[in-house]
Amino acid sequence: MPEDGQKYELVDGEILTLPAGGRHESIVMRLGYLCQKAMEMKPLGAVFGSSLGIRLPNGNVRSPDLTYIRFDNLHGGEVPTGFLEQIPDLVVEVLSPADNMRNVADKIGEYIAVGFPLIWLVNPDPETVTVYRSLTDVRVLSGDDRLTIGEAFPAFDCPAAKLFR
Repeated sequence: MPEDGQKYELVDGEILTLPAGGRHESIVMRLGYLCQKAMEMKPLGAVFGSSLGIRLPNGNVRSPDLTYIRFDNLHGGEVPTGFLEQIPDLVVEVLSPADNMRNVADKIGEYIAVGFPLIWLVNPDPETVTVYRSLTDVRVLSGDDRLTIGEAFPAFDCPAAKLFR
């Protein structure tokens, strides 16, 4: 992949560029901070930013905006030096103005198809978080609705609105 500072993914043999904007990155950083803060209470796993590549069973390499995986799901409990090859406990995608909704839907579908147990799709406008546990278990949260990860990360619990302010 090119080394030009852009974010890329490998999808079906094609390299895609994924530009993001200021609001997008602000939300990602806020969520990362909230995860790290919760991790101080009970460090059960690792949190990664958008530079992490996850190698999927179909050969695609995806780079969610934020990824969380429990240490006991990592080989030997160690963070890999290369791409993540295990199924993470949570992936988060934050929409950007340049996002193509068809590509986002394909990515969510692919995550579900390979067995990701929890996917959050954060929409800065209208400040919602769509929580996917499967194609049929989908909830849209906003305002004071609680974002939780469950047993994989019990210390994480915050209102959805906190991602946006």
